[in-house]
Order: sequence, then C-alpha cells, then structure tokens
Amino acid sequence: MVSLTNFNKLSEILQTFITDEEVADLCEKWGYEDTARKLSAHDLIRFFVISSSKKWESFRDAETKLPKEKSLPSVDHSTLAKKAQNVPYQILQELFSRLIKRLGRGARRALLKPYKLFAVDSTTITFQHPDMSWAGYTRTRHAIRLHTKFDVEEGQPTQVVSTTGRDHDVMVAPRLYKDLESLSIITGDRGYARTSDFQYLHERNQFFVIRVAKFFSLSEELEHSVPLDAGGKVKVDQTAFIGKGTRKTKSRFRLVTFTDNEGNEIRVATNLMMMSPEDIAYIYKLRWQIELFFRWVKGNLDLSNLFGNSPNAVYSQVYGTLISYFLLRWIYNETKEEWEILHSYTFIEFTRRYIAHTLPMEVRCAIKSLFGKWGSLCVSTGKI
Repeated sequence: MVSLTNFNKLSEILQTFITDEEVADLCEKWGYEDTARKLSAHDLIRFFVISSSKKWESFRDAETKLPKEKSLPSVDHSTLAKKAQNVPYQILQELFSRLIKRLGRGARRALLKPYKLFAVDSTTITFQHPDMSWAGYTRTRHAIRLHTKFDVEEGQPTQVVSTTGRDHDVMVAPRLYKDLESLSIITGDRGYARTSDFQYLHERNQFFVIRVAKFFSLSEELEHSVPLDAGGKVKVDQTAFIGKGTRKTKSRFRLVTFTDNEGNEIRVATNLMMMSPEDIAYIYKLRWQIELFFRWVKGNLDLSNLFGNSPNAVYSQVYGTLISYFLLRWIYNETKEEWEILHSYTFIEFTRRYIAHTLPMEVRCAIKSLFGKWGSLCVSTGKI
C-alpha cells in the first residue's frame, strides 16, 4: 500500500495508473526490445514526467539531480540521451491517450447544460538547432506544433496531435473532430474556419462556434434584430450561406458579430440556432481557456526547453509533460471540493505545493481518500 506521504509524489501516482506490464506490452506493440539494465523504458517515462514538473533543464542537469530522486536510477546524461532517442515516442503518446480515457469519466458539472464544450487550438514550440532539420519551419528556425482538443469545464486536454510546425490547424482539424461526445460544442479561432468542416459537423449533429475572417463570402443574408442596448456588445445576428462556388455551404448557418473587451470586432459562425447571441459570444470567449493551458504548460512545466534533438526525444518529452499536467490537474479537480473551504489554492499554487511536498494535511488526506477509491483497482488490473 502506498503511504500518505507517497501520495504527495508524482512518481507514485504515475505508478498507480501505469504499470510495468502495460509499458512492456506497449514496447512489444511498437517493436522496441527493452534490454537495458540501468534505465528501462518505464524509467524513461517516469523521468520525463518528473523532469517536467521539477523543471530540470537538460539531460546534464538531470544527471546531477537523479541521485536525490529515489524513484529513478542514477545514470549519466549520455545514457538518458541514448534511451530517449531509441524508445518510440508513440509509447508515451498512447499512455497519455489511455490516461485520458481512464480518468476522464468522473462526474461533471454542466457548464452549459446539456452541452459539453471543447476548444480546439494549437501551440507552436520553436527552436534553433542544426540537428533538427526534420522539424522544418522557417529558414532559421525549426518547430513542432501541438494540435489540441480541450475540455473547457475540466481544464484538461482530451486529444493532442503532434506535428511539425508546417502542419496548419485547418489540415489537422478533422482528426480533432472525430469521436466527439453527443451534444458537444466545438469552439475555435480563424485557423479552424473551413466551410467543408462546418458542413461536416452540422451533418453529424455536432455544434460549433468558430471565428471567421471578414473576407468570408456570405449570400442570402437574413438579419435578426439586436436589442438597442447601449452597453451591449452584440452588433449583428444573421443567417447566411457561407463561402462561394464549390466551397459554399449547403446549409444556412448563423453568424454573430460582437466586440471584445478591447472593442475589436469578432464574427463567429455557428449552427446553434436557439441560443441568444450573447450566449454565442460567451461560448467563443471561453475558448481563451485553451490559451491559458498552453501558457501554463510552457511556463510551469518548461515545455519550451527541449532536452534532445531527435523526433523520439522531443515527442517523448512533450507527451511526458502532458502526462504530468494531466495527472496534476486530475488530482486537483477530483479533490478540490473536499479542501477548498479551508485552503483556496489556485491550480498553480496547488501544483507548486504538491511538487514541493508542502500541502497541508487536509489536502493530503483528500488525495489519500481519492486513491483509496481508485488505487487498488488500478494496481490489480492496470485498468479503470
């Protein structure tokens, strides 16, 4: 049984949900023979999750800190680099997807009953290194891009598609639109505005609120009256066919134009016909939560500081970082109601105390209670 103290360690939490047997099965699936004695594939997974949360700066930096980390073997930086280059990153990618499926089924408070709101967006991580030509972006810089579907209410990513920096949002969007829950709403910025996708989502009874550029062609516009409220930000509420020629939509969609807090005009397309225009504007503004997620991951888990140069090393670190974020956010979401009366921690404050092992006893007891419900089943079966 894991002690109360160990529930405050991310390595022990990770071990609860990802077993050695599961990692071994994934190694076999992806054709990797794990023969190393000093550093196993599972050790490498733990390394990337722990290094991101503790903000280790490089493989060399990690070498000096590993002796103090009891859950990891002490190895030199060259061993770490070689292992990261050889272990298929798809193993960490699949573990991240499995965690989402296992831990994303908890009770949810309805944000916009009965709808479930997802934001889609991408973040680009750029770097300069002569050995990273595989991630071409510009003449002097290389980049990878994380295309993400984000559960706004839970504050959690539910899907991440990793590509090089040249893969634009609109080309990857169809992969994010698959397997949506019923009564889902997708909200996105102009990078996701494509008329064929509007029609695709509409014909599958999926809702969307996506920003469109001013140059988008409209035809057969029908405007609806907007209350003359001096403080109102909604300017236009209309329906129209979007696009022209072969790209013109088959269905008539709604377009709501409003201003943001800085007075900038925003126009969104949607197939939500029964909601008020103010609600449509509000849904789009909630898209900002995914931007905050990207900022948090880059700033607090140091994702912009890449350790290795090869695709395996880079993408393994990326998915290790995402696993770290997912577990921390899940623990925070699942325990907050039990201790928030006594301690009003933000997610950032909670995470800092969790990593530093300075959480109050009430919070640690709530975490122990959580794993009393989940831990034994996970350890015995490896499944939720």
